Amino acid sequence: MYSDHDPCRVCGSPVELAPRTVPDAGIDAPVGPTDGVVGTADDPVDERICTNPDCPSHTPGADSA
Repeated sequence: MYSDHDPCRVCGSPVELAPRTVPDAGIDAPVGPTDGVVGTADDPVDERICTNPDCPSHTPGADSA
């Protein structure tokens, strides 16, 4: 089960939550099942950011917090 408030999975430090930035699908683009559902999808979940500046999760391509 996913928990926003668990410690960092890499180093165990507390995490902060920030809005995840993903491109919008657009209101006219199909989303969800391929049977013709059109509209916007649910908002994405928050991004977990480790508060430890030395955590390896801050390295590009590393496992996320």
